[in-house]
Amino acid sequence: MNWGRSEMKIRKGKLIDLHQIYELLNETPELLGGTEGFSYDKTWIKSALTDKEREFFLIAEENNMIVGILSAELWKDKRYSFLIDIVVKPKWRKKGIASALLREYEKYCVKIKIKRFNGLVLVTNKRMQNFLEKRNFKRGDIFYYYEKRLR
Repeated sequence: MNWGRSEMKIRKGKLIDLHQIYELLNETPELLGGTEGFSYDKTWIKSALTDKEREFFLIAEENNMIVGILSAELWKDKRYSFLIDIVVKPKWRKKGIASALLREYEKYCVKIKIKRFNGLVLVTNKRMQNFLEKRNFKRGDIFYYYEKRLR
């Protein structure tokens, strides 16, 4: 996919992307809405990148640098998917990267016969709420996040 500058690619995530994904997820304050200093860990990312049946990662990159990602969980037998994150590095925002990632995700969902997908957005993340609403997502009820750590 050519974006008029250098070559922008959208591709599926690979294990070699782990470190860059980890940094991008943990440097994005809009995502950090859990309790007790929530952050993404490399174990979860590695598992998501290697589980091709349940997990789905798309990467937007330019010059071998990841500038955006989309992650989702797939329940093919239920024909359902859960959109986990769409993240674009701040200096790359407003260039259509999130839209391109979402289009590729939707194409893949149609290809594997997914009938619907949804996701959660922090109440404070107005940018993502507007992004989704402009793309015909319907807003549901407000949820509160609860967490219990197990020992």
